[in-house]
Amino acid sequence: MILFYAFSNRWGTNISRRTLSELQKIYPSPDINYQPIFYHPSQFFRKFIEYQNYPLILGLGDYYGHTNKIHLETQAKNSYNDQPIYPFSPILIDLSLPSVDNIDSQIFKISSNMGISNCNWIAYRTQLYLNQKNLPTHHLFLHLPQKSNASFLAAQISRLLQDNQII
Repeated sequence: MILFYAFSNRWGTNISRRTLSELQKIYPSPDINYQPIFYHPSQFFRKFIEYQNYPLILGLGDYYGHTNKIHLETQAKNSYNDQPIYPFSPILIDLSLPSVDNIDSQIFKISSNMGISNCNWIAYRTQLYLNQKNLPTHHLFLHLPQKSNASFLAAQISRLLQDNQII
């Protein structure tokens, strides 16, 4: 089982939630668990990540700022609203990315600035859990440009996954 998740506003109209729906159309598989996250991700973590073992976790979040590229995040920071997410843990954690050698630099940007809000919280907490349990899970987090077409973004994400033999 693979986990794809996306942050969602209460109407499901934000770009990451719409892109998740488009990915579900591209990969209509019972082996992929598609889940939206509403509000703070702590309950989501307990329900869908803790005590689970996935070969791949793919997270989607809205990028707040001006960009036209999908940001492939490489690190998460032990900070949420200026407080540690998990006290006495590393300040920065590298995400356990799969090998991503084939990447279109006109579409994707490699980034190590996850921010310090909900996207960073779930990425940090997930990676810390994977590290603590020594799980071989590949962990991708993509920040999506808010003013893009969800179908286009899903197609580009699918291409990234297929070109790098992640799926």
